Amino acid sequence: MKVTWTDGYQFEVESRGHKIVVDQPVPVGEDKGMMPVELLSASLATCVGVFVVDYLRRNELKAEGLTIDITSTGARNPSRVGAFQVQVNVPATLNERQRISVERLAKSCTVHHTLEHPPEMQIDIVERG
Repeated sequence: MKVTWTDGYQFEVESRGHKIVVDQPVPVGEDKGMMPVELLSASLATCVGVFVVDYLRRNELKAEGLTIDITSTGARNPSRVGAFQVQVNVPATLNERQRISVERLAKSCTVHHTLEHPPEMQIDIVERG
């Protein structure tokens, strides 16, 4: 993945030939894309969605119309996301066993696991002037 600054507070993210624009809202940036923290929420919601859709399809349950609502709550010291609230709106009627399975699978997506068990991070500054 490569991230390139383009203008103002905008960046272009490229991975496997796909591109997205990331920006900050007005008055700081021009609001031409999602904010970085919104991408974090999007990553969690879509990861959960992939696992849920896979379960629904494998069990011949309706997946068309599946939506996921996600909100986040901020925290301070340090500034960060303190909590996510994820609501998976399944367009099918589930029995208790299916409901438990869907919840278990939703919590087993890679992004969910990563947020529950934070990875080690290293940031290197390379001067190319």
